[in-house]
Amino acid sequence: MRCASAVFFNGKVYTLARHRQMARAIAVADGRIVGVGDDSEIKRMAPRGAYKIDLGGRAVVPGFIDCHTHFVQMGLDAMTVDLSHTKTIDEALSLMKESAKKTPHGEWVVGTNWKESGWENGRFMTRKDLDDCCPENPAVAHRVCGHLSSVNTRAIELLGIDDKTQDVERDASGRLTGILTESAVSIVRNALKPDESRKMRGLMLAIHKAHSLGVTSINDSCSQGDLAIYRCAEKAGKLSVRTYLNMPSDALDSLLELSYVSGIGSEWLKLGGLKIFCDGALGARTAALSEPFADDPGNKGMLVHSRKEFDDIIMRTHEADMQLAVHAIGDAGIEVTIKAIEAALERRPRKDHRHRIEHLELPAVGHLKRMRTSKIIASMQPNFIGEWGGTDGMYLARLGPRRLVRNNPFKEILNSRVKLVFGSDCMPFSPVYGIHSAVNAPHDAQRISVSAAVSAYTRDAAYASFEERLKGTIEEGKLADFVVLSADPFEDPKAISSIVVLKTVVGGSIVFERRKR
Repeated sequence: MRCASAVFFNGKVYTLARHRQMARAIAVADGRIVGVGDDSEIKRMAPRGAYKIDLGGRAVVPGFIDCHTHFVQMGLDAMTVDLSHTKTIDEALSLMKESAKKTPHGEWVVGTNWKESGWENGRFMTRKDLDDCCPENPAVAHRVCGHLSSVNTRAIELLGIDDKTQDVERDASGRLTGILTESAVSIVRNALKPDESRKMRGLMLAIHKAHSLGVTSINDSCSQGDLAIYRCAEKAGKLSVRTYLNMPSDALDSLLELSYVSGIGSEWLKLGGLKIFCDGALGARTAALSEPFADDPGNKGMLVHSRKEFDDIIMRTHEADMQLAVHAIGDAGIEVTIKAIEAALERRPRKDHRHRIEHLELPAVGHLKRMRTSKIIASMQPNFIGEWGGTDGMYLARLGPRRLVRNNPFKEILNSRVKLVFGSDCMPFSPVYGIHSAVNAPHDAQRISVSAAVSAYTRDAAYASFEERLKGTIEEGKLADFVVLSADPFEDPKAISSIVVLKTVVGGSIVFERRKR
């Protein structure tokens, strides 16, 4: 019998392992699980001096794996004006105004995560709105989706945005409204790139938030520059969230020159797949749809790349034995994506590619059968339903009632035997909220069991990064990553939203413990 450095006992352990689904205690040593079983047998593994942690009968699940984040950016956003909880546009603009008062003239005022769907008087912010509240500063307010931003006149002048700039909105007279989408948003992002010191601070803030919410691993859709920050954090022993990096498609040529292979790295930091955008977002009305938006009848969204360019990126990535993580939201964008992956597989078959479609918010029934045949993973965000589902949310406004009942069809995906994994896209970053949203979704095609929802954030999520033998379940030999919850989600599914994380354990060490009130 192997000796443990710590044992966690008197718990209700949901292992999610195939052979033993329930246990009472866990033994850990050297960052790994060395025993799972009853209290008495696990306690015998603890020599004198070993840590013994009483779980108080609480529910324990494997550490949550968020399969779609913008992790560093989430930390950076925490240092801006947070507009996520505002109830009206006036409240959001008031926060921007207060920040402008504290910001030296000429310096940027940056707001993040506004969502007009949550405002009583829901509409996009405009140039005039930001001119009124930030008259002496360039100002930008990024919508929560990341696909739309609003800027004021000073920002437009500073950024050099004019009539020739793509993806900018104009009013009936041809004047810029200050609303930017897709490539125009990148102009702002590039102008405000943070230095490495600020990025490192953002990463540390994101890690702390992850621990408090039970997230022990992430798949980060990062920028090229983020890799150096992660490496620096790992070298300094500060990277305490296991990270799988999906690199941006504009880095493809550089990656091919380096003979990049998905999965290279350590238990803390691995190189993942290639993230490529097919279409935009529903919130920004840029997702590619086969029928127009319900609230914008002349608009079917957009494809980010030409078909030839998109197909070429897919083929080159696939032939280089890299994993694909393709952002496709609308049914037309999903069709383009599946066709491109099918063509790549036909030209060069690969048994275990694990290509992924990120978001997959509006698949057609036929898409799911083809995804199953091609073994494409559905990487989705159940929290989107919590934010925008139901009979009064953004999905209804954008899609109308007929398409509303089929968007994010988690149950149909599982019934089609397509691998389903969950992430948050940081909107918001919270697995418990995501699980609650999937289990208590408003429409039948969306609702799934607690077991399926938790698995999509743990066991199945590990599969998406080729790490199912390393983590995702609580069983001997795997990484000692697990979470202690305030209540059992399997006992009262309707109350999942009230559950909080009491302890987060990474590599056998408690990295977060909620203080008693």
